[in-house]
Amino acid sequence: MGETTMNDTAARLLSALPAIYRASDDDGQLRALLDVFERILLASGNPNAPAIADEIDAIPALFAPLGVKPTASRQTVNGPAAIQSEAHAPAPERFMPWLAQWVAFTPYRYFAADELRRIVAGIMPYYGRRGTRDYMQKVLDLCFGKIGMSSIDEHPKRGFVVGTSRVGVDTVLAVREPYWFRVEFRLHEHAAAGAHGAPHDLEERVRAVVEFARPAHTEYELVMAPHRAQPMKVERHIK
Repeated sequence: MGETTMNDTAARLLSALPAIYRASDDDGQLRALLDVFERILLASGNPNAPAIADEIDAIPALFAPLGVKPTASRQTVNGPAAIQSEAHAPAPERFMPWLAQWVAFTPYRYFAADELRRIVAGIMPYYGRRGTRDYMQKVLDLCFGKIGMSSIDEHPKRGFVVGTSRVGVDTVLAVREPYWFRVEFRLHEHAAAGAHGAPHDLEERVRAVVEFARPAHTEYELVMAPHRAQPMKVERHIK
């Protein structure tokens, strides 16, 4: 081994020992032993085999789907303190499915990595509204707001209206459907052709998110519609 000094990285553990142990290490055997632990615990010097401390420092990036940017300091009773002093890269793509499950977003399989990063980063503030129409609307907008517009109608059937409804023509007598709503999804006119996949693929993705976000014990009708510049050709699917 080459000569080391007390200022070298390899001497950090040795410098933490009582002076009696440092003084008795004339042959450098203790220093060599501690150097092994130093490389495993604190600084390996090899990016392909990082030390435990390096892996711990990288943990914040695993929970940041969009990465972490340095932020300004804030004033505390003990003086200025950095809120986030270092930048971290976005979480690795292979880690995104686990992170999506960690925030309970079960339809993660239907989204590409870049889409999933945006969804995971934005969904947490909505969890206090789970089980509501507002929650489902916000989740649909978060997942598909760039390519289309969704609307939720809790009362799509207006019922019998005296003087207007005609039984057998535009009105039928039927049992009321409680806890039932309609979701309509319409593509934006500027949505790139093919960017959202084939129509049946898009429908499957929208349905998966509706299933995820809908209140328990409810039934729904999903209406897939093209953008308004195209003729209306709606497919209805009852759940």
